[in-house]
Parts: sequence; structure tokens; C-alpha cells
Amino acid sequence: APEMAVTVAFLLLSLLRMAAPRAAWCPACGLAALAPTAQRDVLIALAKQSILSKLHLPDRPNVTQPTSRGALLTALRRMRAQRVDTAGSPGMPHDSSIPHLRPGMGSSTSRSVHLHFRFTQELAGSAEILHATLYLFWAVPGPHPVTIRLLQPDPAGLNVTVGSETRLEVQRAGWATLDVGQALQSLFGRGSQRLTVELEVAEDWGSPLLAGHSDSHWPFVAAQARARTPHRVQRRGIDCSGDSRMCCRKEFFVDFKEIGWEDWIIQPEGYHMNYCAGLCPLHMAGIPGLAASFHTAVLNLIKANNADAAVDSCCVPTQRRPLSLLYYDRDSNIVKTDIPDMIVDACGCT
Repeated sequence: APEMAVTVAFLLLSLLRMAAPRAAWCPACGLAALAPTAQRDVLIALAKQSILSKLHLPDRPNVTQPTSRGALLTALRRMRAQRVDTAGSPGMPHDSSIPHLRPGMGSSTSRSVHLHFRFTQELAGSAEILHATLYLFWAVPGPHPVTIRLLQPDPAGLNVTVGSETRLEVQRAGWATLDVGQALQSLFGRGSQRLTVELEVAEDWGSPLLAGHSDSHWPFVAAQARARTPHRVQRRGIDCSGDSRMCCRKEFFVDFKEIGWEDWIIQPEGYHMNYCAGLCPLHMAGIPGLAASFHTAVLNLIKANNADAAVDSCCVPTQRRPLSLLYYDRDSNIVKTDIPDMIVDACGCT
């Protein structure tokens, strides 16, 4: 893995060096000089190399036998428990997978079941929902029509409104999913912490909608959220605008499905890698040493291989945070880890 990382770093360095103007030795300058398609390819290659090398993987795992939903549910619970333990600590990701799992079972009849999902006050008051998926396990084979209503009680709990209503045709026993991201965001916006899901079937079904109380078959909601913090507002000043030429942060999203990695990376669906670009006049030069990891290594390689290179100041990351990843390893085990220094939050001249 270390040899692979060094090789990829040199290849990326060579590409950036060829693209840069003669007097521009900064990797950011070389990246900006590339065509958009080539620029994207370089960033994707860097993202792949960073993830694999930091996970100590020579190549992406080949997942031939997916893990059961029960094992996945257990891993998601463990992931949330670790989130709670580290809440508020430095380096806590702003984009995070926050599975909020097992619901409470409410009133039930032969035709309907109520599921109550209660979220913490801290999460409901400080998170912006990016994606949320409801997982349901049907115990009875179809075809059967099922009506799913997302009910939103007011903060006092006296009245309930129907947030959305979806009609599904259950074809067979097993897991089914439903997008509930918009409903959750609306719920949090109204100051409520509880989501109620009503499942209703035809009169002649006469048997439970969900499998028995087996831990592996409990319904759950998996959500990806972004914490609302004052820092996000403050950082907007350093984000690149359309005509910006000075050192700034450019957003770049790595979509795991788009690059063919969705089969082994469970959560998240992608991440905002971001990168730094722009000019660094002498008056903008900062304190050396603020840049970390790959960018510092590239600068050191330039200086070591070119005695005449004048790299006095370069636009590089000055603040980064980890990426939380839930993935299958080479033995198809579910692993949860935080990969350090993967998301660029701020840029500066060094």
C-alpha cells in the first residue's frame, strides 16, 4: 500500500507539473490549468488513492457475498453509538451518517401498524437532513397493496398531520425501502422530535406486516445529516466564486456510485472532498506548516527535485476533517472507521 501511494502521488505530481505554466510550481496552479474533464479525473484518482492507502488496502475489495441486513443493522447501531460517545469532540464531522434505528411499536390492528421513531433534541435542533431512508421488512409474501403514511405530530403531541402518503405493491417477503428525507427535514423544522409511520393493508391480509421481533428484522431509519454550526457560515468567505483568482476553496463531490464503489462502501453515498485553488501573492503568505498530508508531500517533492524552484507561497488546505466510512473489507466484514484529513474545510497561503 505505501508503494502504491508513492507511485500514484508521483503520477499525479507529473500530470500537475506538465499542466502548470512554466513559472507556476504550485500543484493548485497545475490543477487549475487542466481541462475540466482531466481536472475531475485527477481529483477522483486522488480520492481513491487516499481512501485505499489510509484503509491499508492494495485495491478495492471485491464483495461477492453481501452481508445480511441483520448484520448491517447491528453495524449501523454500533456506528450511531460511537457518534454519541464522540459528540461535541474536536474533529466531529459536519457531514455524518446518523442512523436512528429501532422504533417503538405503537397501536396495532389486523390492518395497520404504527411505528414511532424518536430523535434526540440535539439532533433535531442542530442537523440538516441530507438523505434518509426507511427500511421495512415484510413478513408475508405478496402481491399485496400497502399504504405508508408519514405522520407528523405537533410539538405538543395533540394533533397529527399526514406528511406524505405512499402506496406500495409488496411482491414478496423481504426488505423494502422508502425515502423519508424530506419528511424528516420538515419534522425538524417544526421543532418536533418524533416521526410516526403508519402501515395499512387490505382487510383480507389478516397477518402482521413486519417479521417477528427478531433483532435482524426490526424496521429502522438510516439518515445522513449535516450539523448546522456557525463555522459553516464563516467559511463561506473563502469559497471560490465564479471570477475568483485568489486562494480559495472549491467544492468537489465524490459520488461512490458514479465511480463504481457503491458495492463495498455502505455509508455514506459520497463526500465533499473539496480542494484549494488560486493565487498566493506575497502579502497573503501564511505560516509554513499549516498544510498537511498529500499537499505538503507534493511541495516537498517539488523542492527536492528542483533546486531552482521558488515555492514561497502556495494555496493549500489549512483546515480539514475526517470522513466517516462504513464499508465491507476483503473478507466481507462490515467495518466502521474515521479516515483522517479527507474533507477540506478551509484554504490559505503557506
